[in-house]
Amino acid sequence: MENISRLIPDISFDDKYDCGDDTVMYISHNSSEDEFELCRRRLESAGFVPVGSSCIDSNVSADYRRDFLIHIYFTPVDKTLRAVEDHFSGEYFTEIKKSGKFQSSLWQFEIDHSLIDCGMCYIMRCDDGSFFVIDSAHWYSVNDDIRIIEFLRKISGEQKPRVSGWFFSHAHEDHIGKFNDILAYHYDEIEIEAVYYNFPPAHPQGCSWEMNVQSGMREFNDLLGRHPQIRRVKLHTGMRFAVGNILFTVLCTHEDVYPAPFEDFNNTSCVIKAECEGTVILFPGDASFYSDKVMISRYPGALRCDVIQVSHHGHSGTSPEFYRRAGAKCALFPVTQIKYDEEFPRQESNRLAVEIADEYHIASNGTVEVPLPYKPGETKLYPDETFENFEGIFNLWTYEYTPERMEQLRAEYIKRSNNNC
Repeated sequence: MENISRLIPDISFDDKYDCGDDTVMYISHNSSEDEFELCRRRLESAGFVPVGSSCIDSNVSADYRRDFLIHIYFTPVDKTLRAVEDHFSGEYFTEIKKSGKFQSSLWQFEIDHSLIDCGMCYIMRCDDGSFFVIDSAHWYSVNDDIRIIEFLRKISGEQKPRVSGWFFSHAHEDHIGKFNDILAYHYDEIEIEAVYYNFPPAHPQGCSWEMNVQSGMREFNDLLGRHPQIRRVKLHTGMRFAVGNILFTVLCTHEDVYPAPFEDFNNTSCVIKAECEGTVILFPGDASFYSDKVMISRYPGALRCDVIQVSHHGHSGTSPEFYRRAGAKCALFPVTQIKYDEEFPRQESNRLAVEIADEYHIASNGTVEVPLPYKPGETKLYPDETFENFEGIFNLWTYEYTPERMEQLRAEYIKRSNNNC
């Protein structure tokens, strides 16, 4: 790698972090926006071409490309300047392109919760008819690689749907599992143009992640390596990128959490905000304590949105203040009704998100379509397709449901299904 200090000799970088994927971040503490501007001038004089910039609640960033990408950003709350040397990322675009051929929509896809209560998959349709997909489903959602493709066929009318972008919040198996299966077994049935993510290095210092995390990331990278035609973009905080008529902003990655510990892998979540047809949608993935701490300190206004994916499936994720600042009128819970009911009394964040919202939807109750621009009352609920197999979940995860509680849950499931038919 080319050392940042050779390109920007005026700045004293006192720390560095291996970000994974042939990418290194250099950190200067007690810095200033003047030094950020100095970095920009030095990079331009070295032949780097500006490809994007942003100012988000006084946090400034800029991207430059020559034979590789350099991303710089300054966060005034901690007076920290970061310079990311990225030899991994392919081309990305910053200007939205509108075609007007189709209405844009967001779907909270009902993944198969027969054997697992977690996992999430969101689908956005660009107005050119292509799709932007967010995460996939758990390895235990056994048929969801097929169900996701069939759903894309249904809503596109195309035998081979086109995914212009696929984003992954983090590398837990309930977020990348079925994408791995799609690449392994169904790649010829779908067109994937680009993937967007920022996974940490596989073996960061001081962390002992479970084997399933290690193997899932390794499989993800191996499978993508077999398809070099898919562009890969490693996202950094402050980056803005466009896919069709949707503009995305990156609000947090594991690069911001460093040097806090990553033992809770959810703190490696990449948080993005989507803007489409005047609607703002916030996707925090499984962002947890340290990610939340970063965002609350930096963003007094940038978390504001119309629609929010509730973090970490409504388990212990982001704080009540996160949802207060978001102020979303539509809250989407990527979880089962069972776990939602169990978590609601003990999670203040869930209660506040529901209190603020005009409507909320739970993934296990059926796929939900949110037409864009979002207007309360226009959300469409699809029929409930999968049954929550309580004995199966119990056998795998030892959740303690009494026979009476199981019968109650079955009755509620049947009632919901009948109402949605």
